[in-house]
Amino acid sequence: MQEKKDTFYAAIYALLLTALPWVVHIMNVLFRLDLQQFGLSPLDWRGLLGILTLPFLHKDWDHLISNTPSLFLLLFGLFLFYKKQGWQILLFLYLISGLLTWCMGRMYSVHIGASGLVYALAAFHLVSGIIKKVPQQMAFALLVSFLYGGFIWAFFPSLYQHTSISWEGHLSGLLTGIVLAFYFRRSGPEPPVYSFLTEEEDSGNNDEDAYWKVPEATDKENDDNSMVN
Repeated sequence: MQEKKDTFYAAIYALLLTALPWVVHIMNVLFRLDLQQFGLSPLDWRGLLGILTLPFLHKDWDHLISNTPSLFLLLFGLFLFYKKQGWQILLFLYLISGLLTWCMGRMYSVHIGASGLVYALAAFHLVSGIIKKVPQQMAFALLVSFLYGGFIWAFFPSLYQHTSISWEGHLSGLLTGIVLAFYFRRSGPEPPVYSFLTEEEDSGNNDEDAYWKVPEATDKENDDNSMVN
């Protein structure tokens, strides 16, 4: 029952957060607000506001649609596995990846889109699944690597030359996810404790004849024994 409840809330949180960029984009198109101008401008103090607006702004419908399934799935996994720390982890991924993009990006450029956050979430899930060795997380990490294994190419900026793709945002998200996976390695679900290990420990502790529980002979007993010939 509790698992169904946790899954339900994880899906609701992921759905609501994924819907926010859609609401912003619909308002932008309907009222011709030109909100893209409020994206992240690297190395410009006025562009620091873009750290907050970056994931909610998209170039066009195709850009928004391409980010939506990934964002929903990765957010769902985050809130499913990290019920208590999920919002804290998301906030760190969100702000740190945005700040790194602001530091690494090219001047006079404007960065928009949720792909940096998607990369951060994907890297976080992948590394967490490897280092924590929790079966459910390992299975989810395998799914992430299968669906988004191509994000590793963010380490090769030369592949994105002469394109409008923000490799700085992708790389920033990737690095942020890896670092935070290690930082939160003791959070979330714990690795299973196999029953045969606990049974052996319990049986060892209950063994009254174990050698370490046999009392040592007293000096008097030693003297008595030494007199026997």
